[in-house]
Amino acid sequence: MTQPNADTQVWQMWFTPFPKTVYIARRQVSRVLAGWGVPDDAVDTAVLITSELVTNAIRHCGTRHLVHVEVTDDGDQVLLEVSDPSREHPRPAVAPSYAESGRGLMLVRAAAADFGARDREPVGKTVWATVLRQLAV
Repeated sequence: MTQPNADTQVWQMWFTPFPKTVYIARRQVSRVLAGWGVPDDAVDTAVLITSELVTNAIRHCGTRHLVHVEVTDDGDQVLLEVSDPSREHPRPAVAPSYAESGRGLMLVRAAAADFGARDREPVGKTVWATVLRQLAV
């Protein structure tokens, strides 16, 4: 994961857990990363990952709890962290071909440079993913 340095930039925000939150989180992350000068392709990847992680957090934490999104840019990579009050770590599932959902974590694993989850104290978990600023061609 990202190690802080003098050039590290951090942004964070709490979101209410409703479907519109996904759109708002995507827009905010896009604006922040563009403002930091992150290349467009890395911004697009980060926004896609944010969408999937926030969707999962909302789906699994219920509507009584806030979802926390934190973005850290160390100049080499962007770390995306989404936290919610559930202790249950995400488990990728194999969705049937006709399913309209269920492929989010597979998409995150494919798009991210790295991906994982950890417990958050005093409650909940944080699911994180990293995106390289300069994506491999």
